[in-house]
Amino acid sequence: MSGRTRFSTMTSSPSIESKKISSHTDSAANNQSFSAPPTNHQRYKDLLIFEERLKQNLNQLRKRSHKYEAFLGFICLSLPMLLYAVFIHKNENPTFQFFSKLLLFIAVITLAMFFMKNIYAEKVRVASKFVPQCNRVLRQFNMHFNVNGGEIVFYKKVPKKFQEGFEKYRKMYYTKKNQRAKEKEEKET
Repeated sequence: MSGRTRFSTMTSSPSIESKKISSHTDSAANNQSFSAPPTNHQRYKDLLIFEERLKQNLNQLRKRSHKYEAFLGFICLSLPMLLYAVFIHKNENPTFQFFSKLLLFIAVITLAMFFMKNIYAEKVRVASKFVPQCNRVLRQFNMHFNVNGGEIVFYKKVPKKFQEGFEKYRKMYYTKKNQRAKEKEEKET
């Protein structure tokens, strides 16, 4: 009997569940019909935000690269002076000799660690690889990032109407941004 009860319970449950599911999908279908695809205005805004983020990332990578290159240059310039102070220039002052040897040791170890820990590849060369890597990814979307202008440029496959609309939106955005900056400067003065 318990086997029949289970069977009868199991057969009655799916019909109730199917009613619940069908009513749920009906309401979900009704909700989906109200959501419209994003307008071109929203797409232009998203593209502009993406373009600004690419510019910011490129500038950050370049600044970081310049910082590490300056540090590397300082170490490389200090090495010959320290080598001269330790091996060629004979000074009788023991503190000068001690600090010269200590600084030479620190400079050599720092230079070795700079390359052994791959800091050069991670921090310096990444900036030069950023734009080609971006363009490889953006090629799938028929776009590329122009470094000189700092803007996204579309390939010919993208409809002219969309390209022109984005250009107009970009110009309008930057004119508004410049106006806000001027108004802010006027308020401060």
